[in-house]
Amino acid sequence: MCWELLDGKEIGALAVDLSSTGLRIERPFVPGLARGAAPLQLEVPGIDEILWARGEPCFDELVPNAGPAGGALGLVRRTGYRLVAAAARDLRMLGDYVFETHRAKLAKEREDRARDDDAFDFRFASCYMRG
Repeated sequence: MCWELLDGKEIGALAVDLSSTGLRIERPFVPGLARGAAPLQLEVPGIDEILWARGEPCFDELVPNAGPAGGALGLVRRTGYRLVAAAARDLRMLGDYVFETHRAKLAKEREDRARDDDAFDFRFASCYMRG
């Protein structure tokens, strides 16, 4: 979860991409809110901490979405923020989280690939039965 403070209003959003230097968030489109550098609160998954940072927008786009995420207007607003200010401890925590998550993902992919290589593929076993 992520919250932006825009025009004195706290706007809830979902952080869908996260790096050690920025994030991409998505939320239903609300017309009339100015986009610019914004204070952000970020709940880092698996860690019982709230990270406070100041984000500078890199991009801001509207994407059609007919589902519930699109809100009343059927639009989702995607904004990419570059983190420009935060406590050093919070940035270290975020960097460690991103690194460890990436490392675990690579280890899982290697494990899955090794399991697939070790498994006998029975789709081709019938060719030995042909005469």
